Amino acid sequence: MPETPPPRQSMNLLRLALSLLIWPGLVATLIFLGKLLRSVTHSPQFPWATVVAFGVGFFVSCIAFFALPRPRGIYVLGHELTHALAVWCSGGRVHSIQAGTKGGKVVSDRVSPWISLAPYILPFYPLLAGILWLAGTRVWPELQNYTLPNLALWGAIWGYHYTFTISLIPTDQPDFLIYGRIFSITLVFMGNTLLVGVLLWGAFRPAPLSQTLLQLGTEWVWTYTTIAHWLSGLLLRYLPHSA
Repeated sequence: MPETPPPRQSMNLLRLALSLLIWPGLVATLIFLGKLLRSVTHSPQFPWATVVAFGVGFFVSCIAFFALPRPRGIYVLGHELTHALAVWCSGGRVHSIQAGTKGGKVVSDRVSPWISLAPYILPFYPLLAGILWLAGTRVWPELQNYTLPNLALWGAIWGYHYTFTISLIPTDQPDFLIYGRIFSITLVFMGNTLLVGVLLWGAFRPAPLSQTLLQLGTEWVWTYTTIAHWLSGLLLRYLPHSA
């Protein structure tokens, strides 16, 4: 976690209001993902074997999280490195990185919601494993013969990331508290939902990117206009009317 100043109550109230505005967009994105997933899986060419391999690895990793000793130090290292990468991407400087089984810390010259919440949105080890696999298949094309075992391993790495990440949500994690728990978790859920959408589109390409973004935008517009219509109906019904 990066070092952060104490939160201000007024800013937390503002972030709470912003969270309420984001929630309909989150619901709209989830609805869109459901439609996207349904259209992908209904294709006769859908690669069920690859999905099953990934799912088995993910499930086994989740079971291992509760049944076996947890490699917390490895997770903390990736967590703090993601904080550091977020600082560098923001044009900042990282002065020091500390990581161990009891926790970690990044000392930098700036902090922001993006920097604090990056480890909960960008999965360090899954992305690293994916990049290494793609690079490896370019150098050694015969590695593509081991796609199913690799997907099972990749699923296990994703499961490892998400089980650790979810286990931190109910704790007093400073990354969440500094900007307000509700605001932080809202951004984390939205970020992960969009990430899943990007990965789904990148893996299966069910439609051109422009069409996919248009469908997502349409879902957002429909959701917000529906809520606005409902709220205006409530106001017209319960507010006093002039004689």
